[in-house]
This record gives sequence, structure tokens and C-alpha cells, in this order.
Amino acid sequence: MNTSEFCQVVNTTRDTLRFYDQKKILVSKRTANNYRFYSKDDIQNFQVIRNLQNAGFLLSDIKMVLLLKNKPVTQDCHEETLKVIKQKNVEFQKQIDFYKSLQDITQQMIEVMTDSDNSDLEKLIDKLGDVKGNM
Repeated sequence: MNTSEFCQVVNTTRDTLRFYDQKKILVSKRTANNYRFYSKDDIQNFQVIRNLQNAGFLLSDIKMVLLLKNKPVTQDCHEETLKVIKQKNVEFQKQIDFYKSLQDITQQMIEVMTDSDNSDLEKLIDKLGDVKGNM
């Protein structure tokens, strides 16, 4: 598919695609007349890029992850990528714990606001400030 079609499918802009191409993160194929051409694999890679960006990965880290998929993996690449992924895994767990704590407190707030005279609501609201997160 051409650039316009790809942009519509993945909901992005030409500038984003050019940027990814310049950074060699999502390099499109070229047609005989040098137009960019995108495949279904490119759609999948774009989704990986977006998800990892949303998760806080740096573009350099995303590039390493995609290299694992698309190129023969050197030992150095393997070790560096493993290190980054382990670090992100720890960060994700902290975020899960943070949101789980918030979810528990807000559920208690719902119950208090639904079933009682709201006397415990102030304590629960204060607990929202006690939750520690790595945001």
C-alpha cells in the first residue's frame, strides 16, 4: 500500500513515517519510481512501535527490539536488549502495583459513596495521596 493508505490504516502522518524511516525504525520498501510501499508486516511493526512508545520505550530501545525480529541477533544486541526489557519489566510491575492500589481505593470510594453516609470518604481520598507510583 502507498503512504496515504498506510497512514489511514495505522492512523498516523507522513511526517511520522518519514521520521521513523530516517531513524531506520520503520523503513519502507520502494517502488520502481521510488515511492514508499508498505506491507502488512509494516503494519504490525508500526503497532509494535506505537505500543512500545506508549509503554515508555525510547526509540533506540524500540529499534533494538525490532532488530531481534528482523535481523540475525548478535550476542551484544541480545544482551543489551535483554537488559532493556528486564528494566522495562520492572517498571511495568511498579505501574501495575500503582494502578492496582488506585483501583482498590477507588473501588472502596464507590462502595462508601453508594452504601453509606460518606463519613469514610475523606480518609479514602487521603489514601489516594499515599499511593506511591513511578510515573
